Amino acid sequence: MNGWAPKLRRSLAAGILGVCAALLLMPPGQGSADTNNYIYTYSCKRKLSDSYETVRVKVAIPRTVRVGEQLALTWTLSDSKLLSPADFKTGSKVSVTGTADVDGLWQGQLNSVGTKDQGELKREQSSLALPTGVSGSVATTKEGKLTVTPRDLVVDLTPPVSQDLINDTETLPIEYTGAWHYSDKADPARSGDHLQDVHWTTAADGKVAVKFTGTGIEYLTERYIDMGEVEVRLDRDSSRPWPKPDASKDENGKPAETRISKKVLWSIHDLPYGEHTLWVINGQDGKYMLVDAFNIITDQLSSPPEYLRTTCTPTETPDPVTVDVVAAAPSDENDGNQHISDGDDSARGVIVLSGGGSGHGAPTETASPTPKASKTSKARSTPQVRVTPRGGAHTGEAPEQDPRPGAFIAYGSVLLLGSVAGGLVLRRRRGRAG
Repeated sequence: MNGWAPKLRRSLAAGILGVCAALLLMPPGQGSADTNNYIYTYSCKRKLSDSYETVRVKVAIPRTVRVGEQLALTWTLSDSKLLSPADFKTGSKVSVTGTADVDGLWQGQLNSVGTKDQGELKREQSSLALPTGVSGSVATTKEGKLTVTPRDLVVDLTPPVSQDLINDTETLPIEYTGAWHYSDKADPARSGDHLQDVHWTTAADGKVAVKFTGTGIEYLTERYIDMGEVEVRLDRDSSRPWPKPDASKDENGKPAETRISKKVLWSIHDLPYGEHTLWVINGQDGKYMLVDAFNIITDQLSSPPEYLRTTCTPTETPDPVTVDVVAAAPSDENDGNQHISDGDDSARGVIVLSGGGSGHGAPTETASPTPKASKTSKARSTPQVRVTPRGGAHTGEAPEQDPRPGAFIAYGSVLLLGSVAGGLVLRRRRGRAG
């Protein structure tokens, strides 16, 4: 009966060796070193400012990609000192575009784009909320190498749709020239005016200038028979023949026998967003010209205005980063690390927004001419998410790893050995009982 003990020990020893071999010989998961993070400091200058601010930028660049798979770059922005250039109500949007030069199998520029909605902003007080991650991608059709070099970063601010009614008494944006008078609610005729007051003149040289930032403006006054024509000039463009609106007539062109208050006598929309100046001049000596208010307008913008653009450049020239393009995975292989999928993975701080990244370039002679290297696919209706392990080189943080296949094999081997050992013990007991 004692012959079972040596056999049991030999079986267990062989099983343990098998487990160790499985752990040592199985290759590590691909997620162990999928992406390197590179940290840069960018110096940023707003278009209409002489001062410079800084922002810390982390660019995640894959070490390897497979043929036909998207090379996705992820830009993460932090430690920003960028402030709002003006007062904005809730609803403005910051857009960030990071540009990288790509060389090797594919040559061109890869633009990575991200956006973030803003709350209420105060001029030179509120920090701009920057996107946590921006990403763009491009794919190749041949094995080889790509080099990636991060370049400029552009921060755009799109203001919200707004209207701001400026009363005639606000002297900061409004400047009166000539003989002007002020009339308030003590005059019964002011009862229908904005805030029940106006500025007025009867001098032919009386004029008012208003500076505004936006895409349009409306001039509000009264329509009444004792008023006259006014001359309009915009941004010192005296060559444009603006019609002379006549405040002595109603909106149908008939004499305004009854006083009509708070009426838009002249307006313009669809100007390029930025700073403008409007002049309104009394066109007839002895006739009244009234200023009740100006309505400053910002219409819906189809693209961010250059007026609010900030351009950031690296304080030190980045070194090119090499990315290996390796053979495509078998069609039934799914490693779960390097795929682009729909959805929102903002918790990782890694987002490819709809309408985002794009590549502008062409495959080199080393790439397969047919088909050509594909550029970024058109944005879908839902965001795309780049699933990228944390860490990698230059971070000091261990990358996330998928469970190693050897661990699963070892676990199965232990279960198998347990079954074998249990069977041997059972046989030994039966032998003793016999």
